[in-house]
Formats: sequence, structure tokens, C-alpha cells
Amino acid sequence: MGDIFDIIIAVLVFTIFILLIRLAFTYKTKSEREYEEKLKKSLADEYIIDPETGAKLTLEQAESGYWVAHDNEFNTVSEKDIDKLPTEDEKIAHIALNYLKGSRNYMKIELSEIQFNVIKETKILNSYDDWSYSNPFKFEKGIVFLPVPELHGNNHYQIDYAESHVMFWVNIKNINGHYLFREKTSSEKFLDLLRNDDEIKLQNYECFTFKKSLSFILIKPIIESFKNEKGLEVELHNDNLFIKNTKLVNLSDIENIEKIIKQVS
Repeated sequence: MGDIFDIIIAVLVFTIFILLIRLAFTYKTKSEREYEEKLKKSLADEYIIDPETGAKLTLEQAESGYWVAHDNEFNTVSEKDIDKLPTEDEKIAHIALNYLKGSRNYMKIELSEIQFNVIKETKILNSYDDWSYSNPFKFEKGIVFLPVPELHGNNHYQIDYAESHVMFWVNIKNINGHYLFREKTSSEKFLDLLRNDDEIKLQNYECFTFKKSLSFILIKPIIESFKNEKGLEVELHNDNLFIKNTKLVNLSDIENIEKIIKQVS
């Protein structure tokens, strides 16, 4: 009798254990449930939004991997459609892209081979393991585009980080020099207290000199325009000024860089 009772108890314990395992694998957090709900809404409309162009695509077009966006390629994405996007990052990026697409100050272009060759030689982009870009626009003072810098792990093919930033390229008076400014890390700030050997000394930015300029009078107003800012990478190379943010493209950073450009050009 005792053996039968032990068997029944064992079966009950095993059954409860299986149910708990199933519950663990099927339980979803609040954020996961919200994500799925927004994804279902988007799919219910029978189209998705292409993150590169903002074009609305049918499910068939998205699955085929081929479509012609026509006029839709240059349209902004409505607030209603943005709200349906599954993640906050996607919403933030589309709001920023909407600003560029909807502004009369910016015109969508394709980079020429010459323009691309200038960009690909920048120290800013070459400091990453790899990069790509999308959505180039021209404006009165230059070009803006969305680079996607990548950082790889020990395995070169493993991408640890990749997201769209925003980078402005404008023409300036020729400084006949080449400098890169990158926000200092905590350790660099500490080491600078002991020995600050940067040619151009800034509290928040490390200066890398690739070619020394004798035209500091031209460099000074540019430095003054960003020295108190955070989260930027700035490169001066002869008559080119490049300014890039260091996180996901967003409207606040775009407007902030626009203010800097107005001060220096």
C-alpha cells in the first residue's frame, strides 16, 4: 500500500514539474506582449514599413526582397504608422528620418563616387570595424547621411553593435590640417590630469592630430561650437568638417548639430 502511495505522489510531483516548465517557456513579460500586439496590428494592415526608405510594402513585396518604391520612397511616415512600430528605437529613428524627408532644407540624393570616396577615408568611420550608410540628403551647406557603424567581437563575423547614427559633412575654410575629436573616457580625463599632451586641449574631448595646422584662428570658432557638447565625434580635414553623433539617430541630435553648423559656416 505504501509503495502505491509513493508512486502516486511521484506522478503528481512529476506532473506539477512538467506544468511549471511549460509555464516558464510560455510566460511573456509585459514588454514582450506589447511588442507582439503592435506587430499584429502592423501585419493586420497587410503592409510593413521599410526602415531604409519609409516605403509601405505589402507582405509579398517584403518576402520577395524586390520592389520599386516610386514616389512613396520620399514620403514621410505618418504618426499613426510610426506608433505601430514594435520598438521605441524604431520610432525614434523614423521620427528623425521624417524630419529630414519632410524638410524643404534637405533633398534626397545618391552619393557620387567622389563623395563616397571622401567619406570612406574619414577617421571617424574608419575607427569602427565596419560601416554602411543610408539616406543621404544634400542641403545648402553640405550633406547629411545615416552611417551604420559596426563593432565586431573576437569573431570578425560576429557583430556586437550596429545601429544608425547621423553624420553631417560641410565645407569650411581650408585649415590645412587634419584633426579628430572624440569624447573623452573617464580614464582619459584622469590621465590628462597627470599629462595632457594633446595639441588642442579640451576638457571633454580628446584631440588626435594627423596633420598639424598653422591656421588655429580658423579652428578656434569650430572648437568653441562643440566643446561643451556631449556624444559627438568631430573631424576637421582641410576644408571638410564632419560631425557625427554616437548613438541611435534621433531628432534632438540632428537639431543640435544643425545649430553647431550655423555657428561655424
